[in-house]
Amino acid sequence: MPSQNEHGRLIAAAAKAVLTPLGCVRKGQSRVWYSDQRFWAIWIEFQPSGWSKGSYLNIGTNCLWHAGGGFLPVYRPIDFISFENVGQFTPLIDSMAAVAAREVLTMRERFRTLDDIHRHLLSQPLRDGWPVQNAAIASWLLGDIELSRSLFKRMADWPTYGYDWQFELKRTNASLAALLERPSDMLAALLATIRQQRHLIRLPPDLHCLDDFPAARAVRRLEGSST
Repeated sequence: MPSQNEHGRLIAAAAKAVLTPLGCVRKGQSRVWYSDQRFWAIWIEFQPSGWSKGSYLNIGTNCLWHAGGGFLPVYRPIDFISFENVGQFTPLIDSMAAVAAREVLTMRERFRTLDDIHRHLLSQPLRDGWPVQNAAIASWLLGDIELSRSLFKRMADWPTYGYDWQFELKRTNASLAALLERPSDMLAALLATIRQQRHLIRLPPDLHCLDDFPAARAVRRLEGSST
């Protein structure tokens, strides 16, 4: 008779076999894996069910420059597969893990650069909330200050409905918008949040993850000219 955690070990082994070669890392002993994209991350969750043994597969993103949502919707490429026994479950979880690896590669290719992410954000009907704030931050990093300012303004005018997360998001928005005329402080604030978020999901520090973007290069030039 299989042990209570046999299906968990099968899930971990299947994920490790295909995700580790892609450079993905497991968050502790959880069912969540991350693909480190420096200022953002792809997350892969082999989600358990509250009713039976087995797994769903969920894919999504984290924009590490703030503590909120990603720039793509969370999606489920495979629905629940149930564990009945080792022989039945092993090929199913191997197949699910292979799909997870394929989705990681697809996302990496689709969003190779911040320009790709920015174009995606602006091509979608922007829902108020995290998508607008993501677009505002991406616009600033790419040097489009006027677009960034207009998006931060849109967030400032966003009507909320009494939810704590909305108030917190608006507070974050106001804090960042206030830094638009202080680029060194804006860059420092974004890097501080990225450092914190990377720590929370157990990724190593990456102090230079924004260096290639126009806003960061401008800050470095300014700092260099003042020394």
